[in-house]
Amino acid sequence: MKNRSLRSLIASCILLAIAQYAHALDLGVSYAVYSTPDGKPYIEVNFEIAAVTLLYKKVDGEKMQAGAEILIMVKNGDNVVAYEKYNLQSPLVDAAQSLIDVKRLPVPEGDYELEITVQDLNAADNKDNFRMPLSVRFPAKLYLSEVQLLRSFKKDETTSSFTKNGYFLEPLPFNFYERGTTRLAFYGEIYRSNKSITDADYLVRYFIEQEKGDGVKNLISTGSQRKKPTDIDALLVQMDISKLESGNYSLTVEVRDVANNLLAARSLAFQRSNPFLQFNENDITDESLEKQFTQNLDEKQLKYALAALSPIVTGDDAEMLNNVNRDKDLKNKRFFIFRHFVRQDPNNPEAAYRRYMALAKDVHEKFKSGFRYGFESDRGRAYLRFGAPDDLMHVEDEPGASPYEIWIYYNFPKTSQTNVKFLFYNPSLAGEDYITLHSTARGEIQDPKWERKLYNRNLTEYVDGDNYNDATGVQGNLGRRAKEYFTDF
Repeated sequence: MKNRSLRSLIASCILLAIAQYAHALDLGVSYAVYSTPDGKPYIEVNFEIAAVTLLYKKVDGEKMQAGAEILIMVKNGDNVVAYEKYNLQSPLVDAAQSLIDVKRLPVPEGDYELEITVQDLNAADNKDNFRMPLSVRFPAKLYLSEVQLLRSFKKDETTSSFTKNGYFLEPLPFNFYERGTTRLAFYGEIYRSNKSITDADYLVRYFIEQEKGDGVKNLISTGSQRKKPTDIDALLVQMDISKLESGNYSLTVEVRDVANNLLAARSLAFQRSNPFLQFNENDITDESLEKQFTQNLDEKQLKYALAALSPIVTGDDAEMLNNVNRDKDLKNKRFFIFRHFVRQDPNNPEAAYRRYMALAKDVHEKFKSGFRYGFESDRGRAYLRFGAPDDLMHVEDEPGASPYEIWIYYNFPKTSQTNVKFLFYNPSLAGEDYITLHSTARGEIQDPKWERKLYNRNLTEYVDGDNYNDATGVQGNLGRRAKEYFTDF
């Protein structure tokens, strides 16, 4: 019995280790040759080790950690001209994450081989290596460095190894932009442009092409910058890739003079994953839905999210929402929520969900009355559907009138109207339970007798004397200004 229990424990540990790194260690590398201001060349190496290929071990309660031994060598035949060997450890984390790092090594001009070996510290047989020819040459004329793709960048004046020219540059060594990414960023340096161009600005042109196969490329996006000739200039650019479909692409950077002569160029390949760009709900399988953010929402969160969506869905979607609310199947609720937000933001539906739910929470707090969610009130619905009004008037103490509010939208894209107004009132005097009485927006409630309903405490005081059925307004009286406000506000 004890032996079987021990064997079971060992088997479980082995299965856990296998599950944590099911693939051999996967190393991504990018590098570029740069020069210091005083003309000394160096190589900058960025690398990333994929999280799922590292063995993470629990070290502090429920926390996990992984590490790798890194060896970087620049070789000329059997001669090692530069190297660095060190251990790279992850922080203590709850979930596995990739390891990234950057190293800079001074290298004299010449032709070499760059070799990088990485070994998992928690698994001796889990390793990977990278080899690539390396040319360190700085001609006397204009020189454009290799272009390195970035995951992101931000201003940073610290001494972090990822900081360069006042910016924190997060590398993207695998050259892969995953779903949720909307910007491609890249960095490069231009040297000695003043040796080739002396009397005019020069142009840096960059463009993205889609690789269609058999050497065919489609131009997707372009951009350019004008620069003044100088000894060293940095190039930090970002481009919109939110509309790039999944596939293979190339980025090309060119330097041209005022006569459009090509002086230097660099190209690199990258991949883009954007599975929901051309959204087709029929392509959403149960398997793919299980990988989405909605899978983490429990029944209470799903019901709340559906309630928050009810003010803004219309037509067939409104009918579908009613059916989903009646359905006890949580999978259908998850499908509806994901379907809605992937339409809003194919690149990052989870971010769109979180933005909207934060807005719904604010609207609930602003308009809650104790009877229902604040976003289910008429004012809450209007706020979610049309946004905050450009101006607002709140009146509580007008003679004979229920408390009321007038909202105005100077520009109303929903119907392409200007100066659209809404009038909400609270005939029950119960908390904040305001309802829509009248609006000038097409498709919204329009009641020509809104004045009579607003001043419902004086039912006999209509403008048209005894003509009760046709009267739309009320007699003027001291302090009655709702019509004036609604007309002139």
